[in-house]
Amino acid sequence: MDKKAVIVAAKLITLLCIAAVFLFLAPQFAHHILLVIAAILIGIGAGSLLRYRSQTSWMESKAKLVSIEEQEEEVAISQYSRLKYRYPLIEYEYTADGKPYSGFIVSLEKENMWVPEVNDWGDPTPEEDHWWRSLKPGDDLPVYINPRNHGEAALLKGVSKGRRSHHLALLSGGILIGLIWLAVVSFKFT
Repeated sequence: MDKKAVIVAAKLITLLCIAAVFLFLAPQFAHHILLVIAAILIGIGAGSLLRYRSQTSWMESKAKLVSIEEQEEEVAISQYSRLKYRYPLIEYEYTADGKPYSGFIVSLEKENMWVPEVNDWGDPTPEEDHWWRSLKPGDDLPVYINPRNHGEAALLKGVSKGRRSHHLALLSGGILIGLIWLAVVSFKFT
């Protein structure tokens, strides 16, 4: 089982246990659980989108590729089916204001750069989609450097369309749950 999935499941179980205790001890305030869920979803969705938005001001420079390695990760797409994704781990060096830095961040989330083994129809992904396979140590790469913290850089800035929709869904879901909470409270006190 995926370690990340276990951690997320443990957090959800913990939150559900806390909510159950809250419901048992203070049922008159149970509707506030919806407000907490809404705030969490809005915080996660908006926070991620704002983090990507801050990258628009990052300055472009050049980096030297030190090492590159391809990673593979399997993701469950159903109970009986898993899909393999590949993505690069890249170490690079760059300079900012005359100081040398070393970086490992290719993108803020690996889902922005990973490539599935097969497409939606089961055809193998074309080789040109694995853009990192043509790179070798010593190559020059464009790098985007945070102007407020030169130690933070990324080779790819911005968010992919798929990830943007994921973050927008979290934000929209939080807003929708917040509106449901508002309707519940309005109905309860009228």
